[in-house]
Formats: sequence, C-alpha cells, structure tokens
Amino acid sequence: MRFNRTQWLAVVAAALFVGVGCGDDDEPSNNANNTTNNTTNNTTNNTTNNTTNNGTNNTTNNTTNNTTNNGTNNGATALLQVIHNSADPAAATIDVYVNGDMFLDDFDFRNASPFEIVPAGTDLEIEIAPSDSTSADDAIKTFGPYNLAADSTTVLIASGVVDPTAFDPNPDAESTALNLYAIEDAKTTSTTGAIVAVFHGVTDAPTIDVILNNNPALKPVDDAKYGDTTPYAEFPEGGAVLDVTNADNTARIASFGAAVPPGVAVVVVASGFANPAQNAAAPLGLFAFFSTGGAGIPLPSASRLQVIHNSADPAAAQVDVYIDDKKAFDDFTFRTATPFFTLPAGDRKISIAPSTSASVADAISNTTVTLEGKKSYLAVANGVITPADFAVNPDAKPTALTVTSAEARERATDPTKVEIVAVHGGTDAPTVDLRTSNNTTLFSDLSFGDISDYTALDPASMPLNLRITGTASSIGPFTFDATNFAGRAITVVASGFNVPADNQNGAELGLVAYTAAGGTAIILPPANL
Repeated sequence: MRFNRTQWLAVVAAALFVGVGCGDDDEPSNNANNTTNNTTNNTTNNTTNNTTNNGTNNTTNNTTNNTTNNGTNNGATALLQVIHNSADPAAATIDVYVNGDMFLDDFDFRNASPFEIVPAGTDLEIEIAPSDSTSADDAIKTFGPYNLAADSTTVLIASGVVDPTAFDPNPDAESTALNLYAIEDAKTTSTTGAIVAVFHGVTDAPTIDVILNNNPALKPVDDAKYGDTTPYAEFPEGGAVLDVTNADNTARIASFGAAVPPGVAVVVVASGFANPAQNAAAPLGLFAFFSTGGAGIPLPSASRLQVIHNSADPAAAQVDVYIDDKKAFDDFTFRTATPFFTLPAGDRKISIAPSTSASVADAISNTTVTLEGKKSYLAVANGVITPADFAVNPDAKPTALTVTSAEARERATDPTKVEIVAVHGGTDAPTVDLRTSNNTTLFSDLSFGDISDYTALDPASMPLNLRITGTASSIGPFTFDATNFAGRAITVVASGFNVPADNQNGAELGLVAYTAAGGTAIILPPANL
C-alpha cells in the first residue's frame, strides 16, 4: 500500500490557513484564493487590504473565499481512517480519491490507512477506482458527500462486492453492493484496557452473535446483520476466545482466539466469505485493525474440544479437570461429558486431579494434547489411578489413568445420516469389533484406549454388540436408538469393567453414547433379540 497525499494535504493545508488570525503569513493564501475566485481588481484590493491593515474588507473576502472553497470549514479538521474490506477479487487492489484528489494509491484488501487529518465542515466525496486509474474519472463508485464534524474521528469501511449477481446473496436479504460503512465517534486509544468494536463484513453470512470465552451470556456481538458495527467494548485482559454463531446459537460459523494489548482501540472486521468455494474468494476470518493502519492482523483460528470422563475407577467417581494448569471443570462425574468448547490452538495440557484438589499440583494425571486451529477434538479420560489394584488388560495395554485424544466432529457431514465414532474404554476387556445385529462390522480390532474413525448409519434403532476379535464371543448386544439423531455426530464408548468383581466392584462394562452437547451419558440398554 502506498500513500500519495501531496494534493490532498494541500487541501488540508488550505483549510488550516483560511480563517487563522490576520498577518503577513496570510497574504499568499488570500492572494491565491482571490486570484482564482475574484477579478484582477479584487486581487489588487485584497493585496491592499492585507498590506495596509487586514481590516474589515479583508475579513469579508476571507469569509467569502472560505465559503466558496471549503464550505463552513473555518480551518477545522477531523480524523479519518479507511479500511478496505471488499473481498471481491475484482476489488483486490483499489485507488481511493477524495474530492478528486488521490488519497490512497494501490490500496490492498484487508489493509487500513492510518488516521489522517482531513477538513471538517466540508463536503467530502470519496471515489473508489481500479488500481490502474489515472484520475477520479475512472471511479467505479462514488460515495458521499460526507461532512465530518470538527475534531471528530471516523472510520470508513469499504465492504461489499462490485457485482452482487456474481456472488451468493446475503441470507437476510441485505444489500451486498460495494458500499462505505461509517463508524462514527471512532476511538484511537483507550485509557483503560483494550477496547474493541466489531464490524460484520461477510456478505454471505447471516445475522451473527459472537460468544466470548464459551459463555453464552457474554455476547459482545448480538444479532449483528451484515454491515452492522457494535459499540466499543472492553476486551478481557490476557486474551479470549470468540465463537461466531448464527443468531440463535444453533450453528457455529467459526472460532478464534485473540489477545489485544491494553491501551489500544481496535476495529475487528469479520471479513471474507462464509462459503469461499462458491464465491471463489477469501475465506471468512476476523481481522484486527489498529489506529496506525497497515495490514489487518488475522485473529488465529481456535480449536474445539469435548472432554469425556470414562474412568470407572471408584476412586475417580468425581474429578477436577485442569487445562493449562487452570481449573476448567470442578467435580466432573464419571460418565459425563462437557459440551464442545473453544480454546486456543496449540499444545494444551490436560490434568486430572481428585475432586478435593486445591491446585493442579494435586493432579494424578497430566497429558499434553496438540490441537490444530479450525478443528474439533475428543479428549477421553480412561484408565484407573492405581493399576496394581485392578485386573490387568488382556492385551497387556497400560491402564493407568490418562487422556486419549482424537479429531472429532460436532455434526454429521451428511445431514441425513448419524455418524458415530467408537472409543474402547474397558481396562480389562480384550480387543473387540463393534458390530450390528446382522454381523456387519462397523469397527474392528479396537483395543483399550483406541478411538476409531467415523462411520455413517441410517438414523434408526439398531442393536450393537462388542464381538471379541477372532472369536464368536460377544459382550452385549445393546440397543442404539438413533432414530432422532439424523445430522448428528455421536460418540459411542465401551465403558466400565468386563469383570467388576475383579475391579473393586466398579461399573459393569456397557455401551454409552454422547452427543456434541455433552451432559450425562446415554446408557444403551440391553437389546431384546
């Protein structure tokens, strides 16, 4: 991005000189204005007035000139920042003119100007032109007039597409044509922590909410349509995670992590397309723009995680779960699951501690899991606290309490199917195959601690059994009623002990299921065959 302000700053300079106290410094400006707008005789009069005493006549001429050239400016100025958020490839780089003068040359998508001084009380027309333009006459669209109040601070965001018929329409029927959206009373700094305003600039996205730190009650963005901007709000110290959802929070569009330093004011722009494949352009992201301008800083994509407590050890009936040494879940009960929640991508430490724990120092298990942005994961706590006090695993698998993780789905990829993933969590159970009643094998060779891939089933009621691999022996069958699970992803877990009497009379082995919403396990009852 290159700023070419020579002509534009001349306009600002003229506005600053006009109406300032009289004296020798005013003579060139008055002569120039009078030469342009008045007759030769008037120029001579102005020169005389300025040289003699700059009296009433000169004041009158100044007022006339100021009104003619700069509206009611009287030397007042404002601050203006422009953000380029048009994801249309045809507008990837543009030129921006103000009142016919070049303001931003070769201005790239997802870039911002710094706040610039512009005349206040003056009509400003802003022209958007192709990057190879030679003048404002090449503009593809002109906006305005904008008349900024003295000492005001404004952000103008260029958003939309040049030809709306070439792109997906807005789900709320909002106009997606290229336009300028104003944030009035914009901020350049903060006297406290960081403050953030959010602009919804994704043309093919519906009305959105943004949920802060997994708390549905905290919505810095609530029911924002395309083109809306939220008021500035305090941003949590130390960073946060943000979930972009539809207005009723039934579908998550994307998740992000963010850390904004204190004392700054930031405009966060939802940018790109929700369906970039259909629109052949940039994917949706959140980008932070600071008052200093430059390229928008992408907020990193966050991860999603569901934690399942499947340790059948009676001593672990309730546990505390710490993530990165901070208590995340208190008194977490056997055969319950969290909903999927958002956390920063990267290596995350998950610690399991007794329910009476005072800190992570009391943990009895520590596992580091690696989470990639834009992905969801399962984290299943399996095993026992003291393996020597329980039956050994038939396949010699270690059975100490630990967390096993795998990539997961929060919904089915096929909305007409139910998609299931299987987890083997029985410490004293052998390697098994998960089969349906007609002996169709869904998953084979699952040993303790294994997490399978997903498979798709018709949403119906069906028996499932655990066939011991390589034998005719089965554990089960159990009834899996998936009639109402179309479009859902379900986790089916082998949970408990194959021989409870040999394992401190812990829970008996069975199949339990969890939805993405978590909560208490769905116990699959014995099948009546």
